[in-house]
Amino acid sequence: MNNFQLPVKPLVVAHRGASIDHYENTIAAFQAAKEQGADWVELDVRRSEDGVLVVHHDAYLEDG
Repeated sequence: MNNFQLPVKPLVVAHRGASIDHYENTIAAFQAAKEQGADWVELDVRRSEDGVLVVHHDAYLEDG
């Protein structure tokens, strides 16, 4: 017999925040996701060539 039990309710993870209502990966999007009931917010953190951490989905920033 397997003792594994699922949580009572599934976790809601907001990918890049509430990006339909706000620009993705912004504080406003993260706050809106929380207000809309998200349990977690998933975001991508990258390190630039000069060592600065940035929130950005893609591996490379494009010029312009």
